[in-house]
Amino acid sequence: MAYLFQKTVAVLVLTVSGILACIQPAIAADDPAAVPQALVEKVAGELFVVAKANVGAKATSEEYYAKVEEILERVVDFPYIARVVMGKKAGSEATPEQIKQFAEVFKDGLVRSYAKGIAAYADSEMKFLPADVNPQRPDAVVVRQEVMDQGNVHHLAYSMRQNKKTKEWKLLNVTLNGVNLGESFRSQFNQAYIKQSGDIDKVINTWLSEA
Repeated sequence: MAYLFQKTVAVLVLTVSGILACIQPAIAADDPAAVPQALVEKVAGELFVVAKANVGAKATSEEYYAKVEEILERVVDFPYIARVVMGKKAGSEATPEQIKQFAEVFKDGLVRSYAKGIAAYADSEMKFLPADVNPQRPDAVVVRQEVMDQGNVHHLAYSMRQNKKTKEWKLLNVTLNGVNLGESFRSQFNQAYIKQSGDIDKVINTWLSEA
């Protein structure tokens, strides 16, 4: 599953090759998809610059991981995703400290997987498509993307949600070629929860080794 997310983040990051280094998106006030779409593209551009500056041995350095984490945290709602991954049963049984610990472990695993997978699509052709907006839910937008790699076309959908209080847009989920990655991680957590006989501490301690 970590490999799947490595591929996903690589697709997002390298979409910007050569065109997003100095992005200045025009945001239309009457277009609810303009802000989240521009945000995804801007973050992709920043990640691309960082990846290009950290090749070879630098690509596995703690400094590199920290830079990637700093960028992703501005757009990815890691705490929300972690709570969803835990599910209602485990989430209701876990202590606040356990929830916090899992969120940190989950974020660490994703950041490292993302960072390691960035270079996977360096020579691919990619493009963003018009975002999907539900007129009944203007605070929820799906940013779509296509990636052409070795004769194959990969379809990605980034689910963005606007926080009602802060008005910030955050990434909550990704679908890759029809596979809902959030649901895949939730299934993985549930299997680990059953394997560890409901011991949440053990699930947390073994999460990275079994991801």
